[in-house]
Amino acid sequence: MTFDEIINTISTPEMIRLIENGKPVGKERHHHLMSADEQRLNLAFYAKAAREHVGWDGFSAANKQAFMQNVEQLYNRISAPKNQDNFINDVFTRTGQYIEDRHFSVDKHHGGAPKPERSVGRNFAKLTNKPFAYRCLGGEYKKDAEGNDLQNPDGTRCPIWEIGTMKTPSGEDILVVSIPDFNNRANTYEDWQQFIETFDQAYFGNKEKWERGRIILDVRNNKGGEDKPLDHVAKRLYGNLVNTYKRCEMRDTPLSDAMLHTHGAYKEENYAKDNLRKEDLLTRRHFSNTTQPLFDETGIYYPFNPEKGFNGRLDILIDRDVGSSAESAYTSFYHHPNTRYIGENTAGMQQYTQGTFYMPCGCEMRVGVTRLTYYDKEGENIEVNGHKPDINCAGFKYDAMAVALGTPRDEGRIAKRDTNEPIRGKEIYAEYDPQATADPRKAYYARYLEQGLKQIEAANQIRQNLPTRNQGR
Repeated sequence: MTFDEIINTISTPEMIRLIENGKPVGKERHHHLMSADEQRLNLAFYAKAAREHVGWDGFSAANKQAFMQNVEQLYNRISAPKNQDNFINDVFTRTGQYIEDRHFSVDKHHGGAPKPERSVGRNFAKLTNKPFAYRCLGGEYKKDAEGNDLQNPDGTRCPIWEIGTMKTPSGEDILVVSIPDFNNRANTYEDWQQFIETFDQAYFGNKEKWERGRIILDVRNNKGGEDKPLDHVAKRLYGNLVNTYKRCEMRDTPLSDAMLHTHGAYKEENYAKDNLRKEDLLTRRHFSNTTQPLFDETGIYYPFNPEKGFNGRLDILIDRDVGSSAESAYTSFYHHPNTRYIGENTAGMQQYTQGTFYMPCGCEMRVGVTRLTYYDKEGENIEVNGHKPDINCAGFKYDAMAVALGTPRDEGRIAKRDTNEPIRGKEIYAEYDPQATADPRKAYYARYLEQGLKQIEAANQIRQNLPTRNQGR
């Protein structure tokens, strides 16, 4: 059978039904012996969902062709029962590397070619033997259900963040902000209050000293999650709001819509936090079958504010573990005039988001049906490739912190950074309230998704010469 014939063994209505009714299964299911028919169903489901990826049309022709050919070969060779774990491993080993998105996943498997091991050291907060001149100002650690500190196998604690100061042998004063874990807290002021207060006290209490010296932000080993602490630091140092998220697009089809509405933003406990009820949610019936913008903020640009921002030097330490919201450490500070990135390529899993559901076999699957874009030089090419550092330590086994401390404060800095497209937005200076919601990642919150979806639905109705009316879900 051809690829198109395979994915058409499941109709779109049946695919939507499977997505909406999908449920996780217990660990014992992973050892389940799948029949040939189960394998065919799950492979067709997987291929049809992957083909729905919002970035599919932009993937290289070679990768698209290789993905489809391998699906065909796998499907046409199914003949006997197979262990479920082995089935999923074989499918992803043969096909996952051709999806140009590391957020694309099935269980523990992620899209894109395998990334090399990180080689530029552990996050500074994780070190037990810190420089003698370092003084810790505060930090928090992961807790278990009883409130006890979680420990690594070697007996050390698991830090979420740590802030401290040090003075180099040459007398340079440095504020060190280390955040190895974004995934342990909600994205609220309350959850990050201690971090915010510790940073503000350290930063504002000695701002002129840090401007004469340096701030080092270490996000090595951070694989993403929420971004409240990073958002806070960026806005303080920028003296303004930031340009992290420029545009969000979605694949406007019935199938992508179904995927979107299984994501966390549409879990009742989450949209209730957005002051939405089930009857407030839109029921979509009209689709363009094209890629449409959910929001577009290219008309707004937040400049660096030299009067309120940080006019000193900022070093950001990155490695191959840095992905998703942690990669915002790159894009959030891209327009700061004195930022320098040290370490190695980031993971390259930042832009594609949304669409988390379960396959018929119960394996969690994640497909990008929305896509964020940014003002940065790599633009659309960041996925899988990652962001490049200004000072590359990869392969040399040099610790990025040691390189930062041993490199003159201006060496390797880029005076003016290029963007992936001209900045034409109206310049806006705005006040920042730390207790406000973090920079709204509008592909993550139902209250923002609903606004964009209603606009798309209304536009589709106009195109189809139908009366516009918002209807509850």
